[in-house]
Amino acid sequence: MKPYWNRRTELYEELGCVMWGHRLVVPEQCKGKILKIIHEPHMGIVKSKALARSYVWWAGLDEAVERTCRECAACAAQADSPPRQTPRMWPWPARPWSRLHLDFLGPIAGKTYLVVVDATSKWLEIFNMSGISASYLIDRLNELFSRFGIPRQIVTDNGAQFTSKEFEYFNKFNGIEHVFTAPYHPASNGLAENAVKTLKRVIKKAIQEKQNINRALWSFLLYYRNVEHSTTGESPAMLLLGRRVRTRLDAIKPDREGHVRRAQQRQQEAATGANRNLDRSDEVWYRQYLKGEKWIPGQIVEVLGSSSYKIKGTGGEVVHRHIDQLRKRPSEGRLSLASATPRLSNRVDEANSQGSDPGGAGSEEDKSEVSAGAGTPRAVEPPASQPQPAPASPGGEHLLSPTNIGRGRPIRQCRLNRPK
Repeated sequence: MKPYWNRRTELYEELGCVMWGHRLVVPEQCKGKILKIIHEPHMGIVKSKALARSYVWWAGLDEAVERTCRECAACAAQADSPPRQTPRMWPWPARPWSRLHLDFLGPIAGKTYLVVVDATSKWLEIFNMSGISASYLIDRLNELFSRFGIPRQIVTDNGAQFTSKEFEYFNKFNGIEHVFTAPYHPASNGLAENAVKTLKRVIKKAIQEKQNINRALWSFLLYYRNVEHSTTGESPAMLLLGRRVRTRLDAIKPDREGHVRRAQQRQQEAATGANRNLDRSDEVWYRQYLKGEKWIPGQIVEVLGSSSYKIKGTGGEVVHRHIDQLRKRPSEGRLSLASATPRLSNRVDEANSQGSDPGGAGSEEDKSEVSAGAGTPRAVEPPASQPQPAPASPGGEHLLSPTNIGRGRPIRQCRLNRPK
C-alpha cells in the first residue's frame, strides 16, 4: 500500500471510482482484463505502455504490461532478431596446423571446391572436388594430411558430408576433435567463410578475364602465402614452413649465393699454401702433441673431408688430424729402393771421375755396375783393345768391386786413402 500512501493527497473519488489525475486506479480483480484489452492490438511493449498510461494506473503497471507482451506467443513468433552480439574470437592455437576450418565453395562455373584454412598461420588450401560426398571429402583430407600432418581439431558447419557416420568414423580413427558451428550462422565459422569469399572473387576475376581457373588459384595462393597477414603480422609460409616461398619476384633480388661464392674464391686465391691430397691407406707421419716423439708413423684409415683424416698409429690408436698436421711417408719397399739408388749413383759418379778415360769414352766395368744398380745385373766384358781400369784401393780391391758395393761404404772414404 506504500505507493498509494505516497499519493494519498493526489487520489480522489469520482462517480464511485478512485482516480489519480485523469487515470483510473484499477482494483486487483480487474487488472487481468485491463491488460488483455491493452495488449489486444499487439502494438509492442513501448506503445502498450503508452496506451496504459493514458487510461489506468496501479502500482507496477509498466512491469505488468511488459511481462504480458513478452509472454505473448504471437508477438514472440514475429519479433525481430536481437541486437548482434559482440564478436567472440576463436582462441589462437600456439602450434601451426592444430585447428583447421573447412567449408565448401560453389558450385561456381560448374565446379565445387573444398576450402581449408589453418587457424594459426592462415595457410589456405583449395581442392577441386569431383564429388561432394563424404568419401570424396575424406580422400582430399587424407591427401592434405599426408603433407602437413593430422590436426587436433577441425571446425565445420552442419553439412551432410560433415555430419555423416563415415566422416565421424574418420575423425575418431585419426584422433581429431570435430567442432560444429551453429546452423544457419556462418559467422561462427568466419575464418572459412572469409576464405571462401576471397577465393570466390579470384575465380570470378579469372572467368571475366577468360583465364584458366586452376592456374589463377595457384598463382593467387603462391603470393598470398608469402604476404604478411593483418592478424598475425607474419606470412602464412613463415609460420607454417618456417621460410618464405620463392616467387618470380625473388629473381630481381641480388644473388647473395653468387656473391658469397665469389668472395670465397677470392679468399682462396689470396691465401698461401700448397694443395695436397692424401688417400686412404697412405702411409703418413702425423703430429703428436703429447709427450714423446713429435712425428709418429701411421696410416690413413678414413677420409673425413678434403682436409680431415683419421689416422691409425702403430699402437692401434685412431686419431683425427688435419692435413696440415700430416706428412706423407713412403712405404718400406719404395723407401729401400729410393735410398739405394742415390748411393749407387754417387759411386758411379766418383768412379767416372777417377777413371783412366777422362772423356768418359771407356770404362765398361762402370757401365756394368750401373746396369746392375738399375735392377738388371749383367756383366759387360771390356774390349780387348781397351786397357783395364787401374785405380784401386791400397788393399788391392777395385773401387767399384761388388765387395765394396755390398758393404755400403761410401766411395769418399776410399778417395781419402788413395795415394797421391
